[in-house]
Amino acid sequence: MKAIEAFEKLLQESIDDGAFPGANYCIVTKKRSYFGSLGNRALFPEIEKNDIDTVYDMASLSKVVSTTSLILKLVEAGRLRLHTAVQTFIPEFRHQEVTVWDLLTHSSGLPADVSRAKEIASKEELMEKIFAMDLVYPRNSQIVYSDIGYILLGKIIEKITGVPLDRYAKEILFTPLEMFDTTYNPGDKKRCAPTEERKDRIVQGILRGEVHDEKSYILGGVAGHAGLFSTVTDVAHFIDMILNKGVYKGRRIFSEAVIDLLFAPKVEISHPLIKNYDRRGIGWIIQSCYSSAGDLVSEETILHTGFTGTNIWIDRRNEIGFCLLTNRVHPTRENLKIITVRPKLANFIMAHLDEFKKEDL
Repeated sequence: MKAIEAFEKLLQESIDDGAFPGANYCIVTKKRSYFGSLGNRALFPEIEKNDIDTVYDMASLSKVVSTTSLILKLVEAGRLRLHTAVQTFIPEFRHQEVTVWDLLTHSSGLPADVSRAKEIASKEELMEKIFAMDLVYPRNSQIVYSDIGYILLGKIIEKITGVPLDRYAKEILFTPLEMFDTTYNPGDKKRCAPTEERKDRIVQGILRGEVHDEKSYILGGVAGHAGLFSTVTDVAHFIDMILNKGVYKGRRIFSEAVIDLLFAPKVEISHPLIKNYDRRGIGWIIQSCYSSAGDLVSEETILHTGFTGTNIWIDRRNEIGFCLLTNRVHPTRENLKIITVRPKLANFIMAHLDEFKKEDL
């Protein structure tokens, strides 16, 4: 059995086990890319077959594919320094010691989330809650993954550029990368994989083509932490650009210096017995223990996951990248089987690295 056939068999077993309704994937090397679409796009209100053009809610992959990338484009343009205080751009933010760098590395002291997000009625109320927040740990003393920090990063991008986040992302990033199906608030909702059924005072019914994250929903579907929708074919363009040191189809999207920065660990939680216990770079997780990228990728691997059932990893040393898009929250978020699936898929890919890197598989 060819490696790609065995990989799809492994992925189909996860679908059959109920980890997610369906899945689209890409495996990207410098020589070629592999794509696949398995299972169903929707289970409710009726079953719909999946296809490679299905648009998925990227959830927190928005943080790295879009927001982090846009921040670094501003750094390249000389419009932003990473160690600038957040208060410089958002005067309402009370903590003058917190910097853009702190937000990117999830070491700012801000809490992970807003309590009772489903009960917040307006974007004004949400931002008031964020501006009123106290720091819950000393800055740079811990890594606490925070949606709040990335909401603020989205606002900083808009303050500097003077244009909405979604418009700037399309102009600066998605159009040059030919990611034409990547957007916030997608227009063709029929192509979108549905996510969760919500029953609260804000939303009633199954979400489809509307962002799953409650805070992003309140913010109109455009936010620094969540809101992006995309396809695996589009994400493959992004991975290809990273593997080629910032160049896509001969066009330089990022400088080599920025690509190097992505792979450099910036904050780390140490453990007396375990090497690389928890490491973060600029926006991205750097390969460490208990990783969604498994056990076999190199230490020069950046990765991230998304709550809706998405994940991405890019191994620079081995020149390979992977993205899995699913709607594991359809019809409910209670299904957590994907947590064990992600590293198994990564381990399989890396165990068959030589085969995937051949011109013909």
